[in-house]
Amino acid sequence: QLFMGITGFMAWHVSKRAHLAIPATPEGRLFGYLEEADRLNAGIFVFQVWDFFASLFIPEHATPVFLTHHLLAALCAWFSLEYQYAHHYAVFFGGCSEISSIFLVIADFDNFFPASHGTSWQGRVTACQGMFVLTFFYYRIVGWWQESYHLWSDALIVLGKKSGLRPGKSLFFLYVFLAVDVALGLLQLYWFGFGILPKLVEIFGG
Repeated sequence: QLFMGITGFMAWHVSKRAHLAIPATPEGRLFGYLEEADRLNAGIFVFQVWDFFASLFIPEHATPVFLTHHLLAALCAWFSLEYQYAHHYAVFFGGCSEISSIFLVIADFDNFFPASHGTSWQGRVTACQGMFVLTFFYYRIVGWWQESYHLWSDALIVLGKKSGLRPGKSLFFLYVFLAVDVALGLLQLYWFGFGILPKLVEIFGG
């Protein structure tokens, strides 16, 4: 997750290769090649497959929601590797969306090493909890649906004129990517609405 989050952040915000290294057209964003996306997709596929099987042995993670997420994310990464499509969007959905997970991992250490009141460790945990909420909302709620709109706009244009195809490749993957995008986007809303918001209400309401 650290690798994926940093790779996505660098390619999207710092070097901006996700925007500058491919043509700024629907065909460019859907069919343009990005080395960063290839690395991300390989990492996502391996991580999600591993996480799927590992979750089967952890009761709180072996839920239909978690397992469905792992399968869909792995499927999407595999298709992007196989067909070399949607690299621009893979950087955001597979990379930038994992930035919030970096803060969550650090904050979750508090479950195993509870912070004493007033310590520097408690300050770091609290800061990571706050950053997790902010980055989750920014990337997985607002950003996710903004980029989904751009993805769908590009896909509908390309599907309408069936342009930009590589020899021997079909547009089937685009239909898969669009369906998975909506499904994963709804899962982000589910986690935010039923997981994060109730805890925020509990903290500030209490």
